[in-house]
Amino acid sequence: MTSMDSIGGAQPQGTGESSVYSLKAPLRVDLQTLESKKDPFSFFAGLRAAGPVIPLKMPFVGSVWATTTYDATAAMLKNNSLFVQEGRHAGKSGVAGLSWWMPHAIKILSNNMLLKDEPDHRRLRKLVDQAFHRRLVRNMRGEIEALADRILDETEGRDEIDLVEAYARRFPLEVICWLLGLPEENRGKFAEWASHMTSALRGFAVLRMVFTMPGVVRYVREQINVCRRSPREGLITELLQAEEDGDKLSEDELLSMVFLLLFAGFETTTHLITDSVIALEQNPEQKEYLFADPAARMERALEELGRYMTPVQSTKPRYVAEDCEFFGQELHRGENIVGFLAAANYDPAVFEEPDKLKLDRLPNPHLVFGTGIHFCLGMQLARVEAQSAIMRLYGRYPNLELAAPDDLPWIKRFGLRGVFSLPLRLNGGGLRQAG
Repeated sequence: MTSMDSIGGAQPQGTGESSVYSLKAPLRVDLQTLESKKDPFSFFAGLRAAGPVIPLKMPFVGSVWATTTYDATAAMLKNNSLFVQEGRHAGKSGVAGLSWWMPHAIKILSNNMLLKDEPDHRRLRKLVDQAFHRRLVRNMRGEIEALADRILDETEGRDEIDLVEAYARRFPLEVICWLLGLPEENRGKFAEWASHMTSALRGFAVLRMVFTMPGVVRYVREQINVCRRSPREGLITELLQAEEDGDKLSEDELLSMVFLLLFAGFETTTHLITDSVIALEQNPEQKEYLFADPAARMERALEELGRYMTPVQSTKPRYVAEDCEFFGQELHRGENIVGFLAAANYDPAVFEEPDKLKLDRLPNPHLVFGTGIHFCLGMQLARVEAQSAIMRLYGRYPNLELAAPDDLPWIKRFGLRGVFSLPLRLNGGGLRQAG
């Protein structure tokens, strides 16, 4: 068997393609090191060298199979009959990666379409797509940009800000609260809850999230009931109307759907915005290229910024539904498998010079938003949010710069590439003006 003793530099005995592994002997890889955040290209190249499907041990989850190439990752994501979300379709109980000890409030929220297989997934997706289509994202850009401007107004007169706290975290939260139709006076409460949830990674933070969750659930349930009695503009009302139009959403399904919309894309969009600023500041020639004609170049540039940084590095665990051979490995019913999106996005078999930021890259078939039936529900919203956030930020502060470029506080949690904070000097010494 092959083993890895360090990230990035591990080499298999023989070629990765011919190595045969067992889930009972996971490769020795530390998935939460700082170096893997600083240089994910080398880290995932080391994993790809071990083979397209390898056994690893993941925090909180345990031993899993992991796909490390573009082809293997895309194939896993698209095969929703062989790789399933619900344990009952693989001889197990519960949901992959969800601990048995989680409280009832969290288990209710796990009853969402991201963790459902067909035909339940199709039914739930149809309802939320119906609600989203009534409020086309492309028609929201003006309101989204206005929200960005309103938040940036509060930074006027300041020389330095923490981009995460002052803008990148607050902005997508404001957008989704507005989209759902939640009262503006409650946004501060949501900011506090969101902070608890996104810091719930280890130790006491997990307990804090567990104790916070029932209050969040009660509030969301109250808002649903308010909209049921007195419909108001927003996706909560749209979902209630979709329920009344035919397909029936249970109370718990509706609750989990609102919660999913509220929180699922919040953290990832925060890091997409922040990571994009890091990438632009670390690649000044590419930044200059973008802002020479931002209106024409931003859309394609955002796709490459997403690929290059890949804020969400891994999918959630799925179950193997039946014994099979997959990219040379024998997988068994009931085992867990994850797709390494970052490894796929850095695969040189698909992306020329994947460790280089090329804002005009085309084609760019990245897997930032996944693929298959579970592709990101809020994909278009996240794109518009990130594009708008970057355009408005640099439009107001064209000479901003990282205050501590050599000391980025990367979050060490595996599966996410982002920073706890990002100090920015808003009026740096550069001469370039944003277009």
